[in-house]
Amino acid sequence: MPPRIYAIIFGLLLITTGCRSTDTSAPANAGSTPASNPAAMTSPGTTSPAAPATSAVKAKVDVCALLTGDDLKSVQGEAPKEAQRSDRRDGAFIVAQCYYALPTTSNSVVVNVTTADEGQGSRSPKQFWEDTFGRDEAKGGGSEKAREQAKKDKPKAGGGEEEESAAPPAKVQGLGDEAFWIASRVGGALYVLKKDVFFRISVGGASDEKTKLKKSKTLAQQALKRI
Repeated sequence: MPPRIYAIIFGLLLITTGCRSTDTSAPANAGSTPASNPAAMTSPGTTSPAAPATSAVKAKVDVCALLTGDDLKSVQGEAPKEAQRSDRRDGAFIVAQCYYALPTTSNSVVVNVTTADEGQGSRSPKQFWEDTFGRDEAKGGGSEKAREQAKKDKPKAGGGEEEESAAPPAKVQGLGDEAFWIASRVGGALYVLKKDVFFRISVGGASDEKTKLKKSKTLAQQALKRI
């Protein structure tokens, strides 16, 4: 075969390989999480078959646009060097995650947003929220379910720690339609519901639980303006 034909075939192989490497349907846990990232109820407990590699999943909410560099700098003392977004399908929902990577890795911040995957089911994020936090709350049933869900769905991305929530969800007043703080042995995470969308904020760093809650509330107030 003439050398020119070999060159053409080799060029086509390179183009094909390049196209295959541009798939954007990465799972929400693809980005690293801060070392102090608490257990998280990021999505419904139901599981679903993995989407085909050719089917990109993208939430209607741009999760990495919910917080600005100034927002993060005012809370963590430094601006993020990059924001890594990933989306995944989970049953009738789409979970979008943004990992705001700060120069000090342990100070990084993770935000997850759960929205409906239209056409995939009738259960809404708000219904899932109510089942998780609201059912029998006065008797502690909702709280126990939330703790179990947080343990089951905690992120397993590289850099994260395996931990369990130690206390029942605590209601947080003045945020969205409803909000809860779930504490863990390394801090905690804040969950906020607004209409038919809910999000979770996890703030890294060496601060105590009270300080992390305060920082999370400050960031949530900014995110609510843009969601």
